[in-house]
Amino acid sequence: MKKIILFAFSAFLALLAGCTADSFAPVAIPNHYSVKPPEPVNERDLTEQLKKLHTPDTSPYKITPGDQFDITVYEHPELTVRQIIVTPDGFVSAPLIGPVKIGGLSLVEATEALKKQISQYIRKPLVSLIPIRINGYNFTIVGRVNVPGCYPISIGNTRLIDAVAMARGLSEGLFHGDTVELADLENAYISRDGRLLPVNFQKALLRGDPLHNIPLKNGDYIYIPSVMNSTVALLGQVGKPTYVGFKEGMTVLQALPYGGGLRETHSDEIKVIRGGLKNPVVYTVNVTKMQEGKIMDFPLQANDIVYVPADGISDWNVIVRKILPSLQGLSMLAGPFGNPSAYWSND
Repeated sequence: MKKIILFAFSAFLALLAGCTADSFAPVAIPNHYSVKPPEPVNERDLTEQLKKLHTPDTSPYKITPGDQFDITVYEHPELTVRQIIVTPDGFVSAPLIGPVKIGGLSLVEATEALKKQISQYIRKPLVSLIPIRINGYNFTIVGRVNVPGCYPISIGNTRLIDAVAMARGLSEGLFHGDTVELADLENAYISRDGRLLPVNFQKALLRGDPLHNIPLKNGDYIYIPSVMNSTVALLGQVGKPTYVGFKEGMTVLQALPYGGGLRETHSDEIKVIRGGLKNPVVYTVNVTKMQEGKIMDFPLQANDIVYVPADGISDWNVIVRKILPSLQGLSMLAGPFGNPSAYWSND
């Protein structure tokens, strides 16, 4: 009888132990993400791309608002106009003919437009359109330079080194009593027409490599970050794209509330871009599964970019075109030096 009772008690304990293991043990949450490593650099292709960037721009200048001209009509001084400024909608106004739209035209085309109007009152007029000040060819440089801003371009003659010189050089600061350069040339970039150019700032500015010292074009945007930055950028389908002060141990779900959380239009899969924009590592993580506790929250690092698309895009060039305007806007809002650390919340 005692053996039967002892056997039954042992069986009960075994059953209890089995239930405990199955029902009350902690559940392991998987750490799941996909990763796109940096693309291998083909030096031959890179050299060819850089050589193409040195090709002279032969397209004629197009008149833009704010440009200033003198208009003269030979043997008719009464029709001469000095220092006339092109209006925001592209017009200039001259005696006898009134307003004429020349915005968006080349100098030759604009001269012909004026000549056509004046010829209604004067036979075969000789008209000259003389540029006094040109505003339409500019580049923007922000970040760790001493005087960031928008500067004019001399076509074919303004190169990357000239741009930094016009901005009074790279900014410096004090660290433990020593003067140190604050510019992060490794992650600096030039964007043109929504794409990044394969320019190495260290080679151009520090080693004097003429191949990377490219001529600038109208609308080029140069950003030189700070080596002291310790932020995370939140972009895309968030309430408010912004920079967040990085803290050790920060994760995706901890960072998103600083940007106002996710919009209803967000994709389940988000991108974490690490290592700058030129040739980064791109992680794809499912934010919905993280919120539901089905996979682990993704750990961030300083200077990561968290991009929340509205769809499941994967092509890197498409991602760059979508995030560059936001990054440039945040850099312009970040203070006189385009330093994101002046713009984030670190509560």
